[in-house]
Amino acid sequence: MTASTAADAANPASADGVDVLERPLDRPVKGLSPLAAGSSLGDLLGRQPTLFDGTFAPPIMTLRRSALEHNVETMARYCRDHGVDLAPHGKTTMAPRIFERQLAAGAWAITVATPGQVAICRSAGVPRVLLANEFVDRPFVDWILAELAADPGFDFLCYVDSVAGVRLLAAAVSEARSRGLARPLDVLVEMGVPGGRTGCRNLDQAVAVASAARAEAGLRVVGVAGFEGYIGHELTRSVLESVDAFLETIYAAASELAAQGLLADPGGGIIVSAGGSVFFDRVVATLARPLAGGQPTRCLLRSGCYVSHDSGFYERMSPFSRPGADPGYRLVAALEAWGQVLSVPEPGLAIVGLGRRDVPFDLGLPVPRSVRPPQPVAVVRDASTCASTAINDQHLYVSLPEGFGLDVGDWMSFGISHPCTAFDKWPVIPELDDDYRVMDFVLTYF
Repeated sequence: MTASTAADAANPASADGVDVLERPLDRPVKGLSPLAAGSSLGDLLGRQPTLFDGTFAPPIMTLRRSALEHNVETMARYCRDHGVDLAPHGKTTMAPRIFERQLAAGAWAITVATPGQVAICRSAGVPRVLLANEFVDRPFVDWILAELAADPGFDFLCYVDSVAGVRLLAAAVSEARSRGLARPLDVLVEMGVPGGRTGCRNLDQAVAVASAARAEAGLRVVGVAGFEGYIGHELTRSVLESVDAFLETIYAAASELAAQGLLADPGGGIIVSAGGSVFFDRVVATLARPLAGGQPTRCLLRSGCYVSHDSGFYERMSPFSRPGADPGYRLVAALEAWGQVLSVPEPGLAIVGLGRRDVPFDLGLPVPRSVRPPQPVAVVRDASTCASTAINDQHLYVSLPEGFGLDVGDWMSFGISHPCTAFDKWPVIPELDDDYRVMDFVLTYF
């Protein structure tokens, strides 16, 4: 594959508006050999490198193309089968090249959490962005309104959870309308839980916020949203009951606001949205139905971690992984971290060159998967009987079963737990085929 065909196949759209595959690397890049400096990523692709031929300097995070494509298709099919839409949370990857795949598979929008992430999506050409957060930075609000005025093909939605927030947005929209903005700013009333983060705590607050927004000519309230994921990270009965109760609160709020004439259908139904990557099945069960008054809805999931999945937390917690799950849907771990064995200082213990700056550790340590000698052509051995026991900034402690031999310099691969704290550590991630050949580079913008 040449650099140009690799770029054409991926339809690159980087966040800074140029094809970064062709830009020479003017400094060392984490994970790439220092010998790559002066070349471009396109040059490297043109050499058809493999992970083990000296192009890369471990530690290195990789993405397996077949798993990534499988996960994108699986979640898209699940949403189609269940009559819901998907606005995958882009904060998981912050990778425009992955956004392209998700949108091509039918994603309704890309969700983000901060104004800066909105800007990355906008510069990458994402046509519809949902800011699943309150939007209170006035200069950035003004910028978004100017973008909406300049580009009729760009859509944007954000949350409101207070009358003060409504007034801030309304003042900005009023000024923008005086300069020619023809479209209203679409907002979703956010629901929250006591002690949680943002969001209206009860129905009365939601009515007050929606009423204030409805009274502003430049705002349009198009639905209700919330996030159930922070309620709990366990599949206990009490957590599931609390999640279901919160989702019913979203549904009840949307039904009441619609009954009072406070919601507008933006096309396709009033939006009711929730759904991280753990409880999206319960979101579908509760929100994928007409409102109490019969108004049609667009149930919008915002799951993000599905795209890479993992070998730890989400492998255990995903609705597709639980006992009794529909075997027609399954996700595959696409991220794999590689480090070299630095030392075998005592029997049963190896120290691998992977640390907190390289892999996530907040929801579980890396999971050993395989080991191989450093030669370009080598036999890969299963390492699943090993176990990570501790992690430092640059060192991973790996417990070895009796008789499991490792040599200093061996490459060892690991699955990760929690994609949201994996992608952010790597500005460039090689995308590999199943033979460890580099097919593309995924760039992240955190």
